[in-house]
Amino acid sequence: MYIFAAGTGTAALWLLWTFVLRLYLLRRYYEKQGIRFVKNCYAVLGAEMRVTGLQGKNKSHDWLYTERPTELFGTVRGFSVQLIGKTGKHVDRDTPALFSFGRLSPYALTFLPINKWRFRERKVTLTKGMKDNMRLYNIVSRQAEEALARFKVKNGSGTMINIRELLNYWTRESSGEFIWGKNNINRYLEVLDTDGQLKAMPFMTALNQTFTELRFYASRFWNRVCFPLAALPLTKESRRLDYNIKLIRKATEDMMETPEDETVASLVQQANDELGIPTGMTRDDLVTATIAGLDTIKSSVMGTLFHLLEPENMHWRKQILDEINELKSKPGDMFVKLSHAPKLSAFILETLRYEPPGSLINNAAVKDFKLSANGQDYNIKSGTRIVTSIHALHQNEESWKKRVAPDMAPLDQFDPSRFLNHTDTIISSFCFLPFGKGPRRCPGQGAGLMMVKVFIAAFLTHNYNCRMAVPENQTKDITWFNIYSKATFEIICEDETEKKPVPVDA
Repeated sequence: MYIFAAGTGTAALWLLWTFVLRLYLLRRYYEKQGIRFVKNCYAVLGAEMRVTGLQGKNKSHDWLYTERPTELFGTVRGFSVQLIGKTGKHVDRDTPALFSFGRLSPYALTFLPINKWRFRERKVTLTKGMKDNMRLYNIVSRQAEEALARFKVKNGSGTMINIRELLNYWTRESSGEFIWGKNNINRYLEVLDTDGQLKAMPFMTALNQTFTELRFYASRFWNRVCFPLAALPLTKESRRLDYNIKLIRKATEDMMETPEDETVASLVQQANDELGIPTGMTRDDLVTATIAGLDTIKSSVMGTLFHLLEPENMHWRKQILDEINELKSKPGDMFVKLSHAPKLSAFILETLRYEPPGSLINNAAVKDFKLSANGQDYNIKSGTRIVTSIHALHQNEESWKKRVAPDMAPLDQFDPSRFLNHTDTIISSFCFLPFGKGPRRCPGQGAGLMMVKVFIAAFLTHNYNCRMAVPENQTKDITWFNIYSKATFEIICEDETEKKPVPVDA
């Protein structure tokens, strides 16, 4: 009895030290160095109560980190101290996403340290496998035309279109065909729906739905406080998701047995097999590459269309359509010409700056080191989470004025002209990081931008004279299009076929 009591007491003390006292002391350690923490940030719970409020406004939790314009500040995330701002050379990947959509592909590059698991070789093969821009353009443009026809997106149709449904269909078909091939993604899976009933659906629908459900499940309050809880079979929903994950992983393994020629899957498999990289790692890299082209691309297109259809941006809409029509009139491949569409590119890049779909780069210190920020050196302890908030970088007026241009429009204003005037400077700076930088840079950056450009070009060509209908209860201050947002709008096609575009001065 005494032994049991002693053991229980020891365990309780260990838990108290590991999850509470150590956290408190580490926070005080950084505060004594002058690092300020976000408002209402409590022990263990961190600022997650504020995050819940942000989610209700279609804002992701990185909005917390725009309130401190300094280069380094702190918060508590779960049972660890998290420093937001500059990163250092002694950090590596440590992301809560491993317990979210990482359950689909835990050995994917996204979740692994950079010097293990043959990271660099796999990154090279995946990047090369996704570089067939001609094939990508042919798939994406054909799928865009089919989607627009399916949803009757055309001047004069008078149709009201749910933009989310349209983009769900297009992104699934485009990403699935590009990665796996048209025949492979035609297979159906019987997954458990939210009522616990088996329901047959196409592979890409099942993958997209499970991916989205995993993210939203992991974003619940206690799962945000303690990341690993989201991956444990503690709830009926988590067990349902586990069942669907097994089906999807088995389906991807089956597709790898019958790779279609020239697909990303076939190219990456062949290269990785020659390098002796385990099949499980290849599978997880391909799954992550597939889902990366779903909600992120959808959010990017929704944000771009929303701003394009705002009345104050009518002149941009006209200039971009004129630019697209001019490119079409010139000889050459359109997938090459789209890279020379400065107005279209500027508008998309400003959308990614203004409201990046996903905007945190999660790392942790792998050893004690000194980090220079705010004009001084800080002593960083091993295990401290070091997180770059892309959203905060994109809103840092002081940094942009210093590194880009002192006279540009304020960053809380949507102004694509900043990319027309300072594109090279912005891209090369560390002020703008929608795709990350360095070895962790998104391998699908080029493919993602191509997909957005193709869809916007096709949409404007078919439906220049359209207008946007936003739900009455969705005010401007809650209309944001990150990957956690539920904001939406509908497209109303102009029903007067004889109506011509009204010239607008640039």
